Amino acid sequence: EPLFVEFPGDADNNYEISAADARLTLRASVGLEKVERFSPLFRNMDVDYDNKISAADARLILRASVDLEELN
Repeated sequence: EPLFVEFPGDADNNYEISAADARLTLRASVGLEKVERFSPLFRNMDVDYDNKISAADARLILRASVDLEELN
């Protein structure tokens, strides 16, 4: 498994937020991508900090990718 750096919204660890990150997050929300619960990747995807990866997280990441949302 690659080393992931904590960067909210960055699901593919390339130091930028894009639609690809939203897609990965959405896939994880329905179980198509395996994400360890306490990994930095999980924390990068869980941008609403509710301790789960959901379509809401993917939506926020997608909005951030076009500068409609700011992720902290």
